[in-house]
Amino acid sequence: MVFRSLARPLLASWFIYGAVESVLEPELRAARSAPVMEPILQESGLDVSLTDLVKVHGVATLAAASVLALSRTPRTAGVALTGLAAITAAAGRPFWKLEEGPARDLERERFFVNLSLLGGAMLAATAGHSAGHRKRVKNRKVKAKARRQNAKNRA
Repeated sequence: MVFRSLARPLLASWFIYGAVESVLEPELRAARSAPVMEPILQESGLDVSLTDLVKVHGVATLAAASVLALSRTPRTAGVALTGLAAITAAAGRPFWKLEEGPARDLERERFFVNLSLLGGAMLAATAGHSAGHRKRVKNRKVKAKARRQNAKNRA
């Protein structure tokens, strides 16, 4: 339980950082994803700016990562982050479109960092709450029900 209570905010921290950057300064990320995303947007006929899509992705990532960090619904947050991280990995670091050299090597490294975060989000989606947490929640519900019943009987 201690590991999960530490692991979730630690995993979420990178997503939160990236999400805030996406919302505040989306231009760089939009430019980086343009080689992948612009053909998709043109083919689909959507008239949406890539910068706006980066901002929306950032807001969604910020929301899901915050939920994960607070351990509210970790599986749901993990599933959401898995989808969002998959988009980031596929569109955010298209190293294969760059010429050989240091820039391509750096982008490839960051691509694999994104794949690692995708794996972490997938683990978060499968981990859920610990058995002890579920037992405590169940006990709280039982006690609350008993209190309500006692209050009803006294009235």
